[in-house]
Amino acid sequence: MLDPTKNKPSRKQEAIETLIVFAVMTGLLLPVRLVFYTYISPHWFGSFGLVSAVSVFVVVLVKKKMLGRFGQMFENQMRKVHRGKRKWLVYGQVASFLILLGGTIIAIDLGNSTYSDIKSQLLKHLDGIDDPQKMLTESKKMTPQDWIIGFVGFVLAVFFAFPQIAALLAILNEMYYGWLLHFYTVALVETLEMAGILIFYRITLSNEKN
Repeated sequence: MLDPTKNKPSRKQEAIETLIVFAVMTGLLLPVRLVFYTYISPHWFGSFGLVSAVSVFVVVLVKKKMLGRFGQMFENQMRKVHRGKRKWLVYGQVASFLILLGGTIIAIDLGNSTYSDIKSQLLKHLDGIDDPQKMLTESKKMTPQDWIIGFVGFVLAVFFAFPQIAALLAILNEMYYGWLLHFYTVALVETLEMAGILIFYRITLSNEKN
């Protein structure tokens, strides 16, 4: 009599497969977004369409069994995500990332437009310390307690002093020559793509059960 657990992958193998799928998808989609941003257009909507097309193409190849072992690992990961309580954890993480990334992008935009006067006032108070290298040097002097207090204060400020936070994020984005907004946009687009793939497989797997 065959042992049904004989061919069941070990936890180590499952972890390796998860890492491979994540690395391949990130390694495929991130360069597409970077090339589009650098050579075609900095607007997120166009790159979203391009990355969506690449993601759909990958899913189609997977469903047609044309990606070999990687295709099997990809589908295995999608099936595992929708089992038991794991799906709530994954969907919760995706929703949290969408809120965080989308909220930061909106805040930076508002800091450069609606709250530009507050941004100008903050720049005056910075008095020459608006330099990434100087900020990094100062951050090394902070204790773990300082980081915790700062984090809690930042979270509270989002709710009670949003205009100032938006202006501060806009300043930080300028300090890093726009790369802060760029990478947050890349991450948002990839998270939206992941949400789309998860929803697609949720529908597909539901149809298979029926």
